[in-house]
Amino acid sequence: MIVLDQDDINSLALCAWKEARGEGLEGMQAVLHVIFNRAGHPGFASTIHDVIYGKNQFSSMSITSDPEFNLQPSPGDPQFAYCLSIANSIQTDPDCTLGAHYYADLRHTTSGWFFNHIVNDTVNHPHTVKIQNQDFYV
Repeated sequence: MIVLDQDDINSLALCAWKEARGEGLEGMQAVLHVIFNRAGHPGFASTIHDVIYGKNQFSSMSITSDPEFNLQPSPGDPQFAYCLSIANSIQTDPDCTLGAHYYADLRHTTSGWFFNHIVNDTVNHPHTVKIQNQDFYV
């Protein structure tokens, strides 16, 4: 089990809020699972912090041109409060993504890399589940 400090919990909650606040509670929970599924997995960083802020990981957290980059939740935001409340326990909750490492709203995804290397590579990256508008892949 990964031991989290308060900075990890805050970063987890902020990332899930930025990435999936329009995807319902299960969508935000799914982003948290993806972060944990990546941590320590071959090809990904070993720490929660480095997974969240790593290059080409979660654009809302690491790419200044992403429209979500500078957003912060308002005080008392219920979706952010939910993310904070489950961030510490997510690694022991059942994984609603079924082990996913990647996800995207394919209606708005423009990355050729994502389609070529994840969506179209069903052998190495099978589709696991669809939650709201997000498709999840191992």
